[in-house]
Amino acid sequence: YVRLTSDRPSQEGWLFSRLPLTATNWEIEVEFKIHGQGNLHGDGMAIWLTKQRGQIGPVFGSIDRFEGLGIFIDTYKNQRPGVVFPYVMAMLGNSSVIYDKDHDGKENEIAGCSARGIRSSSVPTKIRLTYFAEKSLTVALQYKAENEWTECFETGPLTLPSVAYLGFSAETGELSDNHDIISVETKNKYVNKGYSDQAAAGSAAGGKDAFERGGRGGGRQQFRREKEAGSWKWFFFK
Repeated sequence: YVRLTSDRPSQEGWLFSRLPLTATNWEIEVEFKIHGQGNLHGDGMAIWLTKQRGQIGPVFGSIDRFEGLGIFIDTYKNQRPGVVFPYVMAMLGNSSVIYDKDHDGKENEIAGCSARGIRSSSVPTKIRLTYFAEKSLTVALQYKAENEWTECFETGPLTLPSVAYLGFSAETGELSDNHDIISVETKNKYVNKGYSDQAAAGSAAGGKDAFERGGRGGGRQQFRREKEAGSWKWFFFK
């Protein structure tokens, strides 16, 4: 696994692909684990498909004013009454919009769902993003039972940057948690036109340096990768 942050205060960490995704329609499945000691914890982690890559910042460990898609798994409630945390939400950035951190992204949210139990779950926790260009983005979660997927939300058409890097980041403040990425799988999604798009992982699938990490509080890691038809999967380990 890759530890983006350890269970210590004031940490930030990121993991980004070195090369962008090249597919038009794709599915990304990530196994992760958020866990730590104590009754209070935070702050959460993010999955990115953005024009920018590998920069520390205030939005779950990555930069604000990003261009592209952010999926946030927010484990600490600031000022958002009536919402059960942890909370999973999507935000589309255009390089000028600022993340509404004080209100847990309320002003930025495209769609979202509560996911009580996703932290320190007894089963492997996974998130699956399925994107069809100019049509929809669907996000589903596995945390209640193995092979039981719960749809979090489905959006209408979303336009992502033509060059978008896949990344992950996390941060801790006064409260903390371990935020671990265990595996990442990318798949091409076929369309009903008698052909398929390029493999979703694109050139990033081609070598041992497909991902790069940085930040404060993680650690070195290695990974192995496996290829299936139209897909790549990375398993991270210490």
